[in-house]
Amino acid sequence: MRNPPIYFALKNYISKKRACFHMPGHHRGRGAHPFLVDLLGEKVLLSDITEVEGMDYLHKAEGVIKHAQELAANLFKVDYTFFLINGSTVGNLVMLASTLSPGDKVIIQRNSHRSIIGGLAILDLIPEYIQPEIHPYLEIPWGITPEELEKKLKKGDSKVVFLTSPNYFGMCEDLPSLVKVGKRYNSILLLDEAHGAHFPFNSTLPETGIKFGFDMIVQSAHKTLPSLTQTSFLHVFKKNIDMDRVYDSLAFFQSSSPSYLFMASLDIVRYQMETDGEKLWDEVIDKANFLREEINKIEGLYSFGVEILEDGIFDLDPTKVTVNTKSIGITGFEVEDILNKKYNIEIELSDSSNILLFMTPGVTDDEIQRLLDALRDISKMRRKPKERWLESPGIPEMALTPKKAFLRPKELIPIEKSKGRVAGNIVSSYPPGLPILVPGEKITKDIIDYILRLEEEGAVIQGLYDKILIKVVK
Repeated sequence: MRNPPIYFALKNYISKKRACFHMPGHHRGRGAHPFLVDLLGEKVLLSDITEVEGMDYLHKAEGVIKHAQELAANLFKVDYTFFLINGSTVGNLVMLASTLSPGDKVIIQRNSHRSIIGGLAILDLIPEYIQPEIHPYLEIPWGITPEELEKKLKKGDSKVVFLTSPNYFGMCEDLPSLVKVGKRYNSILLLDEAHGAHFPFNSTLPETGIKFGFDMIVQSAHKTLPSLTQTSFLHVFKKNIDMDRVYDSLAFFQSSSPSYLFMASLDIVRYQMETDGEKLWDEVIDKANFLREEINKIEGLYSFGVEILEDGIFDLDPTKVTVNTKSIGITGFEVEDILNKKYNIEIELSDSSNILLFMTPGVTDDEIQRLLDALRDISKMRRKPKERWLESPGIPEMALTPKKAFLRPKELIPIEKSKGRVAGNIVSSYPPGLPILVPGEKITKDIIDYILRLEEEGAVIQGLYDKILIKVVK
């Protein structure tokens, strides 16, 4: 186990107290407003440096960054690991740009993150969507079947398969079977494992996709590991990948002024997981299991565990605690709002039927108890459950490619009058950021009704304007 090289290089550089005439403009905090100093502290501002003597450059790493990335690659057991300082969004873009050319078709799940949809438009790619399975009671889209993937691959016009696992709720795909199908057709296999960065560090957690034969994998360190927001890892096995295109794509899509705070946090979290990962996640899993058990003692609330595997789900991340609220007749949106406003409790997300709680290192017993007390109170507010809850529409017809729709002139019209028009941007409920409409898709009455119902129930809809206007192609 090696010490974090970026951390020690930063400490060494700061100790020199050099005279500086370079970026950033706050000049090691001395030019910063007192508000900023109060918010961040002097040490953060001292560490916010640029590419200076003795450090390194992310886009041509030859020193401490190169060393830190090699240590990470060794830990994750991959050929290359790259530090991402623009989040997993940039990792998804790099994976697409490294393996596909304009006009190529790519097989993706419909429940892919919006960053992948953005990549289709930027890179002029044609999506071949597969509709995921929907859990009949929880109403959560969770995965695709090997049979559906093989149907797409048999057509022979898609050389790249881009999968997403686990989903936001911790449900995992049958990755071994999906990879087996993909390899049979000599596909390049990409994985958005944004919510699984912690998987390699505890034997109780699901297996990481790194072990199953994917060519490139992106993981959001900041989602589950104790690193700074906007930090992620991109892992590459070089056998089927053009590494020149990977390096070029990283240079195109990542900032040319990378934050050393971000890179140091990735370096340090690698060290933390290598030294304490198993113990850390043992503690988190124990707390998550306790929370789940206590929630299931509250009348009307349900938090699923390993029994969900009987429904065909391949594996489950125990650190994601979902609370289904259907039986108390209150939407997840409403429960989140009550927790926020009445109990001063912030959760990860809500949908029509569920709220989602992230259990990560740092969650305290006191916070768990506060949450349980609040949920017990909320359960007493129960009302008659609705007979029918929200159903998502199917995949719309693609009238234009995402790029053509992205580049065409647009106009805003009332959503109620948009039937038959072509979507001009991504419309999604966020979080989790899964697309309802993609640029180029034809808007149907079912989609309009679905969006309006989401709005009515309190969802945050990205891609609408003033909650009533939608952008369409002229």
